[in-house]
Amino acid sequence: MTVNIVWAAIACILAAAASFVLGYSYRKKFSEKEISSAEEEARRILNEAIKNSESKKREALLEAKEEILHNRSEYEKEENGRRADRQGQARRLRLTEEALDRETD
Repeated sequence: MTVNIVWAAIACILAAAASFVLGYSYRKKFSEKEISSAEEEARRILNEAIKNSESKKREALLEAKEEILHNRSEYEKEENGRRADRQGQARRLRLTEEALDRETD
C-alpha cells in the first residue's frame, strides 16, 4: 500500500511538472505571437504614417507651385498693364510734342 502511495505521489509530481512545462511553453508561444502581432501592427502604422506624410508633402509642394504660378501670372498682368500705361503716356507725350512743334512752325 505504501508503494502505491509513493507511485501515486511520483505520478502526481510528474504530472504537475509536465503541466508546468506545457503551460509555460504554451504561454511563451502565445506571448511571442502577441508580440509579433503588435510589432507587425506597429510597422503597418508607421508605414502608413510615412505614406501619409509623403502624400501631404507632395500636396503642399503642389499647392506652393500653384501659388507661385498664380502670383507670377498676376505680376505679369500688372506689369503688362503698367507697360501699356507707360507706352500710352509716351505716345500721348510724343503726340503733344508733335502738335506743339507744328504750332511753333
